Amino acid sequence: MFEIIPVTPEFAIGPQPAAEDFATVRKAGFAAVLNVRPDDENGDYLVSTDARSLAEDQGLTYAHSPSDNHALFETDIIDRFERALTELPKPIFAHCKSGTRTAILWALVASRHRDAEEVIADLRDAGQEIEFLEDELRESADKVRSSPLRLKDDALLSLGRSSLLGVRQRD
Repeated sequence: MFEIIPVTPEFAIGPQPAAEDFATVRKAGFAAVLNVRPDDENGDYLVSTDARSLAEDQGLTYAHSPSDNHALFETDIIDRFERALTELPKPIFAHCKSGTRTAILWALVASRHRDAEEVIADLRDAGQEIEFLEDELRESADKVRSSPLRLKDDALLSLGRSSLLGVRQRD
C-alpha cells in the first residue's frame, strides 16, 4: 500500500509509487519527487524514465539519485542526495523500495547540519524503526560533516537553515 510519511514540513518519504500514485503525491501538495531506487534493482516497479514521465504529467519535478543499499554511507552518495535536496522545489517526496533508504539518506544529510540525536528523534517521530541506524549515524556524523561539497556551495550551507531538514524546538 502506498503511504506518504512526513519527516519535516518540506520532506516526506515513502515506498515506490505505482503509476496512479503520482496524482496522490501531487494532490498532497508536493512539488517534487526524488527517486533513490536504482533502475537495475530486483523487483517489479517503474523504471526512472517511466516515473519521470508520470511525475511530469502531474506537474511534479523529478530527480533520480540512485543509491544501492550497500553504498548509503559513501560520501559521494550522500553529497548527491544533498545536492538534489537543495535543487528540487519544495516540498519533496522521496522514495525507494520501502522508504527506509530515503530515511537513512535524509538522516545522513541532516546530521551534517544538526545534532545526530535530534535527527534520530525526528525519524522516530515519523514512525521510522531506525535502531539499526542510530549508532552508525552517531559515528558517521563527523565524517559526513566534512564533505568537501558542503563547504563549496552556499546553497548547501543554507540547507541547514531550511525546514527541509527539520528544526527541533529546544527547551
